[in-house]
Order: sequence, then structure tokens, then C-alpha cells
Amino acid sequence: MKSVMITAAVAAPFFLAAPSLAEEGGRIVPVPKRALYPGDVITEEMLTSKQLSENENASAFITEASGVVGKTSRRTLLPGLPIPKVAIREPVVVRQGKAVSLVYESDTVRITGLAMALQSGSVGETISARNPDSGVVIHGVVMADGSVRVN
Repeated sequence: MKSVMITAAVAAPFFLAAPSLAEEGGRIVPVPKRALYPGDVITEEMLTSKQLSENENASAFITEASGVVGKTSRRTLLPGLPIPKVAIREPVVVRQGKAVSLVYESDTVRITGLAMALQSGSVGETISARNPDSGVVIHGVVMADGSVRVN
């Protein structure tokens, strides 16, 4: 009789834990319909949905289509596979090797100039740009209009 109670006491936690494990798995996530390549802007039409298995960790993947639509892929995304959170980024506004407008503003003065972007960047990212006349490398923040704000 005691051994039956011990077995029941040991087994009870496993039965209690099983429903929570089942609830974690099976989450529906967006996946690409076709291969998406680095730099592709992701649209709703490029996505379908897939149910994850219980052993796949949903927290590592994009779980809502709205979290990926309008963004670009950092790497190749294969059809039918969940999209890792680290595999997408905001769209690139400034491209490496292209001319970019530099803007410095204070309360009393606004200075603008042209430079060559040394790296690509999305809105809010800090990039480097080279002044073609002096060769000086300047760091600034990419703005929505494609300019780079310098402090």
C-alpha cells in the first residue's frame, strides 16, 4: 500500500505539468511561401502560416505576421520554416557607397552637406559617412527622409 502511494505521489507532478507543456507547443506562426533573400521587403502575400510542434520554442520566432510585414530579411528565409526574430530588420534607407545628405542643426544654425555612406543603415541606426572633400569620417543617425543627422 505504501509503495502505491509513493508511486502516485511521484507521478502526480508529471501529470500536472503535462497540460502546460501541451499549451506551449502548437503555436501558429507566419512562414514564407517562397524563399526570401537578404534585402527583400516582406509583404503579406509572401507569408502563410504553420503550426509549430511542441518541442519548437516559439519565443525565438516571429509569432505575428504584423511583426514582419514591411521589414526586410537579413538572410535567406526558406519556405515553410519559422522566421527567427534576428533574421529581419527595418528597411534600409541609406545604402553603402551612395551619396547621403548630412544635416547638423542647433538652435541658431543649420548646416547641410554631402558625404559618401560607408555602410547601409535603417532609420535610427548610427552609420559612418566620408566627406569627399576632406576625407573626414563622420558618424550620424539615419533619418526617415534618408538624410543623416550629425551631432
